[in-house]
Amino acid sequence: MESRGDRLSRAIKGRGISKMMALALDLDVHESAISRWRKDGPMSLEHAARLSEVLDISLDWLVLGRGEMDAHAVERLASEEFELLRIVRRMRRNALLHLLAMLDDLTHSP
Repeated sequence: MESRGDRLSRAIKGRGISKMMALALDLDVHESAISRWRKDGPMSLEHAARLSEVLDISLDWLVLGRGEMDAHAVERLASEEFELLRIVRRMRRNALLHLLAMLDDLTHSP
């Protein structure tokens, strides 16, 4: 399993950051702090939250390794969409195929 330091390094690289000094300035820390964090050194929750904000990554992913780096940016489903999904999952295959054809017609009509 990937360590927190590995995830941080991947996020830094993925965001195209090559100068740790610039990142350190954004975080208001010394460059050596970033180096320690990348080696799995201790990190406060406050710094982890700030890192996730500055790097635009999921805090859950950074700290716990759960989900994906960009999981925080995934659009959430509205309650109506959940209800539609619940109904669709109960449909018989033939009815579902008809519904899909009807929806396709609706989205492609002038």
